Amino acid sequence: MFKPKFYAKCKSSLKTTKTRIEVLKKKKGSVVKFLKSDIAELLRTGLDYNAYCRAEGVMIEQDRLSCYHLIDQFVGCISSNLSAMQKQSNWRSAWGNQMLTKVIGDVLRKYRHQTLETWECPEECREAVASLIYATARFSEFPELRDLRTLFTEKYGNSLEPFTSKEFVEKLSSKTVTKEMKLQLMHDIAQEFSIDWDAKSLEQKLYKLPSSKQVSFH
Repeated sequence: MFKPKFYAKCKSSLKTTKTRIEVLKKKKGSVVKFLKSDIAELLRTGLDYNAYCRAEGVMIEQDRLSCYHLIDQFVGCISSNLSAMQKQSNWRSAWGNQMLTKVIGDVLRKYRHQTLETWECPEECREAVASLIYATARFSEFPELRDLRTLFTEKYGNSLEPFTSKEFVEKLSSKTVTKEMKLQLMHDIAQEFSIDWDAKSLEQKLYKLPSSKQVSFH
């Protein structure tokens, strides 16, 4: 059953999360900027291999910053549609569980993953809600997400799990950092800082290294 306090509690937690996101995005952005400047200086002074060794750290921080931006988008989506989430849930209270299930049951069965709980969440919010629930255990820097997870799971259960953003999950998954990925990052940084950098000598040295030198992060 829809709880009258859901709207107020959710709105408050979203607002606090939004404020925290802005602060953390700014801090993380500064870290990324500093690390990229550091690599740029190494490239400028001919210390290519030193720059190469630091490339992974930049990639880790960039992925984290990308996740912050995605969380910001999810929060914005839910904030913009909170009234719709409330109205859609009110249908169950107005019609009653049995009648509502009977009326929309045939429709729900036509769609994979569709349950009454799923239907209660507006389609445009499902990915955002599922992704914030997923993020809770992975971003301790956002304690407000725990409150949102409680509100959402009480309301929708686990019905929205299949809608979790694939891009978000990919950003948080373990991956192998290849030589090519690091070199591409260095090329991008050189271009961003207008550095005339020739990677040939470094590439020749790197391609002589065994593949076991590649590492994983996250």
